Amino acid sequence: MKKVLTLAALGTLALSSCSVFGTRSAAVSGQLKGFSPNQNLGLAIVGFNNGQYTADGTQAQLIDKFISGGYTLTLPRDVPYGTYRVIVFRDANNNNRYDIGDTVLSRDNGKRLLYVARDNDIMNGTKYGWNIYDAATGKIQTTIINNYDLEPM
Repeated sequence: MKKVLTLAALGTLALSSCSVFGTRSAAVSGQLKGFSPNQNLGLAIVGFNNGQYTADGTQAQLIDKFISGGYTLTLPRDVPYGTYRVIVFRDANNNNRYDIGDTVLSRDNGKRLLYVARDNDIMNGTKYGWNIYDAATGKIQTTIINNYDLEPM
C-alpha cells in the first residue's frame, strides 16, 4: 500500500511539474525610469532581429500609472525561438498591443531576451528556455530574468 501511495504522489508531482520543467516558463522584471504618466503607454515583448522589430502582439499590457515603476511580464512559451526585447511604446490605436507603426519610447538597453531550443543555442552559455544576454557585460542570466530596466529615449 505504501508503494502505491508513493507512486501516486510521485506521479502527481511529475505531472504538476511538467509546466515548469518541460517548458521553462519564466518572467522578466525591471524598473521603468523617467516615463511620464498618462501617455497611453504599453509594455510589450517583441521580436528583434537585424535591428528590426517584429510585431508579435502577445504579452502587451498597459503600464499601471500608480505603481512605483517596476514591472513583471510573464514570458510567452508559444513564440518562435529567437531574440526578443521588452519595449515601452505609445499605443496609437488603443488596442493594448504593439503594432508596427506604434512609437517605441524606450531606449535600447543593450539587453536581449533569448528564447532557445537547447543549451548553448544561439550563443554559448544559454540554457534551454528564456535567457537575458547583456551586451555591455557579456553575461547571460539563465535562472532569474531580472534587471531589465527601461528608460526613455
